[in-house]
Amino acid sequence: MLDSRNDDAQASQPGDTHENAIDAVVMIDGSNNISAFNGAAERLWGYRRAEVIGKNVKMLLPPDMRTNHDSFVDRHRKTGQDRIVGTSREVPIHCKDNTTAYARLSLRQTVTAEGAKQYTAFLTDVTEQHRKTTAAVEVMRDLLDQIDRLTTGINTIAQQTNLLSVNASIEAARAGDMGRGFGVVAMEIRALSNQAKEITLEIENVVESGRQSVGNLAKDAIPTGQID
Repeated sequence: MLDSRNDDAQASQPGDTHENAIDAVVMIDGSNNISAFNGAAERLWGYRRAEVIGKNVKMLLPPDMRTNHDSFVDRHRKTGQDRIVGTSREVPIHCKDNTTAYARLSLRQTVTAEGAKQYTAFLTDVTEQHRKTTAAVEVMRDLLDQIDRLTTGINTIAQQTNLLSVNASIEAARAGDMGRGFGVVAMEIRALSNQAKEITLEIENVVESGRQSVGNLAKDAIPTGQID
């Protein structure tokens, strides 16, 4: 079993094979204590290795996820139910300075000669991509809001135009033969007004579909990191 004594010399040994890895690598022992923490992990979280080795891994999690973490890991040890092991997901990283980064997490389980189950987390820093995605979502939301305002204005004009055409048709009917030509124009105006309504309705449907897509993208861009 990996020793989890809190000193740099001992801590560096289990993670030697991952020390030069681009991805952050965190290993935990059978007690859920951190046994290896490579250089990329130091850069991702902002902790020095000596600050975390031998500590419960939940110190690296966002505060709202710490309470149940041990029970999730222990459940997997006992039942083997793969709720997160063997999968990949984006998770929030609670950094030492209380800022939030984001990483793509994948977990691997290993079994020691003594039969103890240990876990290794590989995390790819995707903070910059996450920020770009979030910014893009906001831009798309703003554009959809602008389109929505424009279609609302067009629809209002169409309604007013339709009302005017109705009034014009009434006046044309009162004028008899002299107003017949004007009545035809009023009918054409009403037809154009109805076409404008249909077009704005189609645009509104497109906008609503766009909002749903943006909402799904935003949901994916805000990972919870929770284990189901």
